[in-house]
Amino acid sequence: MKIKMFIKCVLIFFLTVAFLTGCQSGTSDISGTVRNVSVAVIVDYLGDLSYNDGIVQEMYAAEEKYRESGIADLTVTTFEVQDDLDLENEMDAINTAFKEENDLTIILKSISAPVLEPAIAYYPDRDFILIDSELIGKNIHSAIFRPSEAAFLCGALAAEMSETGIIGIVIGMDITPLHDFAVGYIQGALQADPYCKVIISTVGNFYDTEIGYKLGAEQFERGADICFGVAGLAGMGCIQAASDLGRFIIGVDIDQTEQVESELKDVIITSCLKNFDSLISFLLDEYLSDTLMFGESRHFGLKEGAVGIARNQNYYSIVPQSVQDKIDELEEKVTSGEITVNSAFEMTHYEINELFKSVRP
Repeated sequence: MKIKMFIKCVLIFFLTVAFLTGCQSGTSDISGTVRNVSVAVIVDYLGDLSYNDGIVQEMYAAEEKYRESGIADLTVTTFEVQDDLDLENEMDAINTAFKEENDLTIILKSISAPVLEPAIAYYPDRDFILIDSELIGKNIHSAIFRPSEAAFLCGALAAEMSETGIIGIVIGMDITPLHDFAVGYIQGALQADPYCKVIISTVGNFYDTEIGYKLGAEQFERGADICFGVAGLAGMGCIQAASDLGRFIIGVDIDQTEQVESELKDVIITSCLKNFDSLISFLLDEYLSDTLMFGESRHFGLKEGAVGIARNQNYYSIVPQSVQDKIDELEEKVTSGEITVNSAFEMTHYEINELFKSVRP
């Protein structure tokens, strides 16, 4: 597929920019009294054009921002674990990253708790931030997005825009963090149309674009006219399927109209955003001011500006004003607490499965 060559080119460019940024020595007005802070960012892999890349991109942007402002001489280093479900290999990769004496280590949710717990305990004097997962420890702060709230808006939008009454969602794996997207998506769809049906498919990983394409195409062939791709790099296959079959797609984590070839942009009606810039700035500001509370967990949703939907040129040109107004109204109700969006983290597996069954076409 032509999308593979594009992905490789984007990844090479991204890594080159990140490396050059990381090698900068900082601005000339930074004096010797400016605090030097080394930050390690641990991800499973780069090149997904969504979650991992979004976090890393904002970390390098923060590095440049803090250096130029003179607040701190921040140095960011990225480590890829390449988790292949082999805990021994994952532990080796974690240990390699931890051997670097960084002041702060930021870890994404994809790294497994059985590996993290002993590693973090081995370094009691270091500081850790775990994003999108929860782990208890006196030297770790857990920062968790509420993606279900943004997915709620995406589900309502998809149901309002659907002509068939059937929409779809493709998730990377059957795990709670991705079920959270699906739960919010379904609730939003039913809020807009109580009779809406939702096809739910699972890739089994986050990188296989061919399976992503196949599942997206199957959903469109079964009557779905809008698909929500929550599958990392595999979701790029869903975008290609939407383009080939003349359907719409909803992107995930970042504004994916900025990541695809021009001919694919028009099928992305919006993206379910995790505003990494807001979260990273919030956490680093607290850390650098010594106000970040370790040993606790916090959630960040619509109210905190940590999640949302992409209101870009596509959104404004494709979505009718009447529908935009409805989405704005729903967002206000969620933000104010008038509407509470359910979360997979607060549901049993039985409840999640029953919800999924209830909306099958």
